[in-house]
Amino acid sequence: MYQKIVAKFNNLSFIIIAVLCAIIPLIFLPANIGGGGIVKGFILYIGVFLSVSIWLVAQFINGSFKIPKSPVFLALGAWVVLSLISALTSVNVAVSLWGRGFVFDSFVTTLVLSLFVFMIATFARDQRKLVKLFLFTFVGSALTVFLQFILYISQNVPFVSKYLGHVANQGTLVGSWVDFTYFVTFVFVLALLMYEVLIPKGFFKVLSFVTMVVSLIALIFLNFKTAWIVAIASSLIVFVYKSSVERSLISHIPKPLEEEHEEVVEKQKFPIMSMVSLLVGLFFFLSNASIGSSISQSAGISFNDIRPSFGVTTQVMRSSIAHDPLFGAGAGRYSDVWNLYHPTIVNNTLFWNTSFETGFNIFESLISTNGLLPVLALIAVFIFSLVHGFRLFNCQFPDRFTRFIAVTSLIMILAFVILFVFASPGIVLIIFGFTYIGLLFGVSSLVGKTQVVTVDYLKDPRTSFFAILLLVVASMVGFSSIYFTGNKFASIVIYNKAVGATDFALAEKNLNKAILLSSSDIYWRAKTSLYVNQFNTLASKENPDNTELQAIFTQAEQSAQVAINLASGNATNWLNLSQVYQLIASSSNTDAVNSSLKASQEAQTRNPNNPFIRLNNAQINLIN
Repeated sequence: MYQKIVAKFNNLSFIIIAVLCAIIPLIFLPANIGGGGIVKGFILYIGVFLSVSIWLVAQFINGSFKIPKSPVFLALGAWVVLSLISALTSVNVAVSLWGRGFVFDSFVTTLVLSLFVFMIATFARDQRKLVKLFLFTFVGSALTVFLQFILYISQNVPFVSKYLGHVANQGTLVGSWVDFTYFVTFVFVLALLMYEVLIPKGFFKVLSFVTMVVSLIALIFLNFKTAWIVAIASSLIVFVYKSSVERSLISHIPKPLEEEHEEVVEKQKFPIMSMVSLLVGLFFFLSNASIGSSISQSAGISFNDIRPSFGVTTQVMRSSIAHDPLFGAGAGRYSDVWNLYHPTIVNNTLFWNTSFETGFNIFESLISTNGLLPVLALIAVFIFSLVHGFRLFNCQFPDRFTRFIAVTSLIMILAFVILFVFASPGIVLIIFGFTYIGLLFGVSSLVGKTQVVTVDYLKDPRTSFFAILLLVVASMVGFSSIYFTGNKFASIVIYNKAVGATDFALAEKNLNKAILLSSSDIYWRAKTSLYVNQFNTLASKENPDNTELQAIFTQAEQSAQVAINLASGNATNWLNLSQVYQLIASSSNTDAVNSSLKASQEAQTRNPNNPFIRLNNAQINLIN
């Protein structure tokens, strides 16, 4: 009886993870509700916490659990623990723990991604579940490309332009157009490998072929040189492999075994699609500045890949680790780090007043915020994964598909590591990379390369109490995290409604609701701006009510001070307080002038090279 219950709980947990693999790239909401990246992070959090909690309940009922014995999972655990220490030592603990909007750079995202890898690797030890996880991931990725294609060509339809413009033209289902280009490139490589190397039949043969063609067409319109380099290299490798290596292996099959390998022999055909992809990629790579550019301009796609240069990002990183080398300034605080350490040369650009949320690449950005130790643990995860992936091919695979998943996972992990070092991808591409780490170690456990340890905690009375306590507490934490995640997402949705409100009372009401669900300095800062605007509106009347003005000013002052209490390292919060005092500052009100100047000076210590803050100081001095 218990085994049936355990099996049902395990299957439910698996279904949640499999569905996550499929829908994360696809799912989105209208921009006025939550946008794309926020809802994807929300679904990931909810799905992983729910799956892990259900799995823990199953292990509690079963009386034992299995864990993989691998350096990668030790490195993942170290990454989680060190990220937690970094968050707890941060100036803004709340932001470093939970982030401001389900972003990658937060402790909870680190925990969720690590649990996501663990759950995929756990379920992928079963061959049928391994295949399902891979196919769910591939189908979801292919559908994302198709849906994006449909959204783009229908962007002028009134409904699409009004509600879905943020994923039809201004952005995409996976984030920016640059992120989508990387995503399409990865999907193209997947489809090419599946069509030429795996050689599936029926539905998946058609799906891989159509996905490959649509991805290639998308790359033509996107006209991104880096994407073409990857497409050309992958097409060349597949073409050479099919033309030489695989044919050589087939020719060496002994005559008595030809019947046993008859299906494999029959599948060997000239790699026409890899050759066509190679030629098309080479042509558009060489004509990138002429034909490719003309096609891309006719499509009207805008690549808004705005981020600091590599040199400036490196300079900011060096300054940050010189001050906080081991655990950094705290996750989710890159904008504060940028404001504090960016060089004055940035003031000569259009982005002199921009607080970047990430640097040139994720690698340097994480070092700046999390410090050296957590990032070294993450690097260890990548290195162990790659080394283990290459060593995996000394093992005997149960079938062709399992070997194909291992090869594909290794290629995707390698591509993700390169992206990690040279770009700043969004949450979808990050989830994409960690998915294949989980699949790789699922294959490793399946073929016996990674040892799986079974812990029968009920057999030992000395450990059963603590094991059961740990499982129960972990389950409670998991279910509680679902509640907090739901509150955070609801607060973001309500905050977006407040931002879009045209009525003061409605905006104030929605901001108060958002703050009750999940307090954030962003919400209090928005509330401050709301009261400042209302103060100016009332003060511009012929006979303003001084009592009402005083009440509005007090609300603005209190809101600005709460924002500072929540994030004292944020220069904008101090600048907002300074501008609140300027509402009543005059030559006869020296207290307001002094308070405004003091707050502005605090802002300047946190953003010393920003000309706008210096201008604000000058305006305050002019009042005197």
